[in-house]
Formats: sequence, structure tokens, C-alpha cells
Amino acid sequence: MKKIIDGKINPAEYGNASCKILWILKEANISAEDKEKEIDVCEGFRNDWHKKNALSTPTFRKIIYATYGILNPNVEWENVPYANQEAYEVIKKIAYININKFPANASSNDWEIKKAYDEGKDELLKQIEDLNPNVIIFGNTLKYFEEEDLARINWDITNTEKKYADNNTNNTAFYIISSDKLCINAYHPSYPMIVDKTYWHEIRNAYKIWKLNK
Repeated sequence: MKKIIDGKINPAEYGNASCKILWILKEANISAEDKEKEIDVCEGFRNDWHKKNALSTPTFRKIIYATYGILNPNVEWENVPYANQEAYEVIKKIAYININKFPANASSNDWEIKKAYDEGKDELLKQIEDLNPNVIIFGNTLKYFEEEDLARINWDITNTEKKYADNNTNNTAFYIISSDKLCINAYHPSYPMIVDKTYWHEIRNAYKIWKLNK
């Protein structure tokens, strides 16, 4: 199997974004017939192939809404455009990477993801370092990272206070690393028990708290 290509959806738009946002997920669900092909997971977003199913696919939909909330923090939920309409364009401003760089199936195995991390962490950490984001959103993936590894690339959470975007739910944790670095530990966007509005609100709230403390 060939390694999957991931990273900046649109390099120019990522570079020009007011806030550089990196989403880190587990692995890509690739159909059996495509597993021997060279796959660029960013291409579908870059060329609008996913626009038609941006509403029906929870992972895409919640990434779009949460990203929109960060880039447009003063827009309230009732005024956020649909994920398959105007809001879709924010996806082109992000970077999106997986821990496992090889094709996978619909269900993820914690042991396999951790193994992929351990075997590929040097490349993964360099990729994060090169992307140089302001905000990293871990979609239930922070647990796979060793804290000393994050410290090596100046994302040290060991001595950073863990806070919650909403103390009533404790869904979304965040760490203010510095005035230009925010680490958000959220549920995976496909997690069905958190509705779109809550996912959007908590990630936006973590961002707004960080901005107030800058």
C-alpha cells in the first residue's frame, strides 16, 4: 500500500489565513479497490468533490462548522451558513492530517493507531512542525501522542493548565501553550453523541478564551 498524502488543503489559503488551524485525526477510510492507488485526502476538499456530501458526512460537517466558528467567532449559530454552501470554503484554509499514513477501514483500532504513531512519529512530528499551526484540534487523537514528543516541537502541555470549553459537559479540553499556540482536545467529529451546535460552540469558546488571554 502507498502512503496517503495529507496536509494543507490549499497551501495559499492556509498561508493567508488569519489563524492557521491543523486538524489531527486517526486514519483515512479508503475503499478496498483504491488501497493500491496514490491517495491525496486533501484533493477532494480542494476540488469541491466533498461539497455535495458535506452536510451528510458528520466528520466533514463538524470540521467545517468548528473551523467556521474559529475564523468567524462573532457569527452566532443561527447565522452560520450550511456546510455545503458558503461555510464549506473555510475547509480550504486548514491543514488536515492523520496519524496513520496508510489506507484503513471504517473502524479504527486504538492499538493500531498507537502502533502507527510509534512507528511514524518522527515524520508526523516534523509534519506538524513544518505546518506551524496556531491552533491544533485533536479529534480524539491527543491520547496517542507522548507529551515529551509534543514538547520537542514546542507544543508542551505537561506544565500547562488543562481547561474545559464548557465546565458543564467537559467535552472539549484545551491548553493555552502561548499567545500564538492553542491545543484543543475534542471528540472525533464523527462522534454521534455531540450535536453540531455543541461541537461548534465548545471549540469556538476555547478559541475565544484563548484570544482573551493573549
